[in-house]
Amino acid sequence: MEFKSTIIGLSGSSGSGKTQTCQKLVKALRAGGFQCCGFVSPAVFVGTNKTAIKVQWLENDAERLLMTPLTEESQPMVGRWQIHLDAFEWINRNLADLKGCQAFFCDEIGPLEVLQGKGWIKALDIVDERKYALNVITFRPSLQDYFKQRFPDLVMYDLDNQGNDEKAIRDVKDLFGIG
Repeated sequence: MEFKSTIIGLSGSSGSGKTQTCQKLVKALRAGGFQCCGFVSPAVFVGTNKTAIKVQWLENDAERLLMTPLTEESQPMVGRWQIHLDAFEWINRNLADLKGCQAFFCDEIGPLEVLQGKGWIKALDIVDERKYALNVITFRPSLQDYFKQRFPDLVMYDLDNQGNDEKAIRDVKDLFGIG
């Protein structure tokens, strides 16, 4: 019997809950006894002000600073953020040494990877390999067509539509038989 790997796409604009949905999925899967690997990129807030973005490696929950607000000396940058390239290098090293798990998370793939071939490009290769029962990718709405074309069997949840985050969590719990 052939192994069937599920690919879930969580699409949404900034602040739609892509990372929070990933974190809830990881928590539910871990509670059900399943191993999660890959990374999530949680924002850091002071009050309601987003002050940074971190990246967290799920195998050991280690974190690195990924982006901070621009300064006059900032290079490289994306939007209003300075990119800390060492965090991308760290994730890519971890992806190269990835151990077995049931659920792989890649939060988030953006224009840096898709259009420029930079960032955590190894993550897309891992999803292409379909080694894991579940692969979760997050991305912005502008990349929906790209991901639908690259992964025709992608199950996409548009988190800009209310309730799709909870639907994604219920569907993953059902997939893994978690009550």
